[in-house]
Amino acid sequence: MRIQVSLLALVALTATVVAAQPAVTIAGLFDLSGGGAIWGKSERFAFELAVSDFKSRHPGVQVHAVVEDSQYSSKQTASALQKLISIDKARYVVGTTWETTAVMMPICESRKVVCISPSYHGREYYSRPWRYNFTAWFEDKGYMSALVSQMNARGYRRVAVFSAISSYYDQLVESYLDLTREKPLVIERVVLDDRDFRSTITKTPENLDAIVMLLDNAGQIQAFLKQWSELRKDRPDVYTDDLIVYLDPPEDVSRYGFVFYYSAPVFDAEQLSEFSQRYEKAFGAAPDGSSAAVAYDETMIVLECALADPAVEAVRECVANTKGYHGYSGTFSFNGRQTVTDRQIVASKLG
Repeated sequence: MRIQVSLLALVALTATVVAAQPAVTIAGLFDLSGGGAIWGKSERFAFELAVSDFKSRHPGVQVHAVVEDSQYSSKQTASALQKLISIDKARYVVGTTWETTAVMMPICESRKVVCISPSYHGREYYSRPWRYNFTAWFEDKGYMSALVSQMNARGYRRVAVFSAISSYYDQLVESYLDLTREKPLVIERVVLDDRDFRSTITKTPENLDAIVMLLDNAGQIQAFLKQWSELRKDRPDVYTDDLIVYLDPPEDVSRYGFVFYYSAPVFDAEQLSEFSQRYEKAFGAAPDGSSAAVAYDETMIVLECALADPAVEAVRECVANTKGYHGYSGTFSFNGRQTVTDRQIVASKLG
């Protein structure tokens, strides 16, 4: 009889503790309608899948998840973040997509909100010792490091660089100039909505060994390739980032006769396959962006940290000291830092 009473008391105590625990509010801020929407929508669904999985593992924990659209706009990113903090009372934010993350960082720091980016790891993370800003994404300059290593090994001497103007591509161009053995003959920068490259292509020197093509979206890439093929017969090797893999190679790339090399993050194939299967089962299609698995892992890390202690300072400390996390995007650690270790980017040939 005493044992029965003790068990009843334990059940009652557990129920009281769970009921007393405050609800965890976690926010997702992703590009759902702008230039990064292919990745942003995948990040959003991965975020929701992680929240659902967390609730299934911890049915007694209340989780309130809210999502906003950054629209791939600095102004909208800042506005949406302030809304999530002030109105939704979010103290942990996963987002945003690509380099608009840089707009969030000072806001997160001043408002003491834990923010973690699923698809940006730029130089801003090294400008100061951030306390509330984290990223589990692959370091941006690694994209170019992988390409330049291969280009140096091939001994290219005549190279032209064509790059969009953005924080991400600025860093890639700087990394190229720092690492290359041969300075480029031409560096041309273009705005994000530019689609006419004819003048630039015409005045580009002949007999190039390679082109470094760092354009911002499928429309720019398609326009550049089409116009080059119409104006010139030479086909230098093309080096770019993994945006090229989101085009349809038989229709949009291979028909122009270029050989492409691109840099891309390395994921754990087995884990990523499992994630993709679960994602497709939940949402009816495979994830479009490479960052979906990272968004899932980040969301789960933050929620597990909040489960241990929901206080912002405790969550911040918990994320920073995550070590050997084995997630869908691979195994990685923060090791007391604001950025992850153990991430690798490699260069591959397309097709």
